This record gives sequence, structure tokens and C-alpha cells, in this order.
Amino acid sequence: MRRKIVAALLLALAAGAAFAQTDEDRQLWQKLGLSEEQIGQARAIFERTEKVVREARAEIDVLKAELRRQLLRDQVDMAQVEKQLRSSLEWEYRLRLAQITRQVDLRRLLGDETYARLMQAIREHRRGRAGDPWGDGSGRDGPRR
Repeated sequence: MRRKIVAALLLALAAGAAFAQTDEDRQLWQKLGLSEEQIGQARAIFERTEKVVREARAEIDVLKAELRRQLLRDQVDMAQVEKQLRSSLEWEYRLRLAQITRQVDLRRLLGDETYARLMQAIREHRRGRAGDPWGDGSGRDGPRR
């Protein structure tokens, strides 16, 4: 029960952070020369995988915290450690698959040249900001490309 509450809280916080960036996202898409239709299609690509990405990150965070707590005990229950580790790896797989799906779909939509420009713009954007609305695959704010 405690794990579900923490996961729900993390999910809600991540959702608020992502929606705060929509104007900034649109400006980046427009700088790349995308039409309104292409921007809409790109947003749809992100939205299709966003629930899985957020849920996976929240679950991974909770499982890591639980694993750390398990390892601090005097008597470590290795069966429980193994169970939590397997669960964490399953969520990591789901997260990475959603990120790859986004990458492939965006590249297909934009074409190689525009996709490469997008990746460059995202790298530059990351250098200028502590938070990353596009995501870097680190498990914090979004997918790595």
C-alpha cells in the first residue's frame, strides 16, 4: 500500500512538470520548421508512450528505495532482494522500450535530417537547463534519443 501511494505521488509530480513545458516544446518544434500537423503528430507520439514512461519511472524509484531499505537491515532477505531487483528490471525494460518506440516513431515522422536537428536542439537545450522537459532517458524527465 505504501509503495502505491509513493508511486502515485511521484507520478502526479512528474505530470505537473511535463505539462508546464508545452509552450517551450512548441517553440522548439517551430524552430525546426515543423508544420502544425507535424507538431500534432509528434505530440501524439509522446502522448502514446507517456503513461508507460511515467509509471515505469515512479515504480523504479519506489523499488530502488525499497531495495536500499532492505539492504540496510541487519538480516538481509535475499529472496526479497531478488524479487525487488527482478521487478525493477522489468520496469526498466518497459521504460526503455517506450523510449525506443518514441525514437523510432519520431525519426519515421520527421525524416533523418530533421530528426538529427531535433536531437541537436535537445542536447543544446539540456546544456542550458537543469531540468529536461524532453527527457534524457536517465529515468527523470523523459526519454533518451
